[in-house]
Amino acid sequence: MAGMFELFTDAEASFRFQLTAPDGTVMAVSRPFPSKAAAVEGIAAVREYAGMGHVKELAAAPAERLPGSRSRAAVHPRPKRMPVQCQGMAG
Repeated sequence: MAGMFELFTDAEASFRFQLTAPDGTVMAVSRPFPSKAAAVEGIAAVREYAGMGHVKELAAAPAERLPGSRSRAAVHPRPKRMPVQCQGMAG
């Protein structure tokens, strides 16, 4: 079974989507989009580019991090989930 894209509005009323695994684990959360149509275009772009995307490591290994630095998870907490009704993901 494939993962699922879930479209929602965040606390600032921006549209976002998240990619969830079949077991419901959130695998990725998008940036905010100004409209539902723009978020749907973002989903289409992820579908197009992620399939064969290369891996590029940007973060240092835990032993290489500076003391007192915060992880990205601490800087970007998971947004509040507020589902939006979508039919066929059309804008």
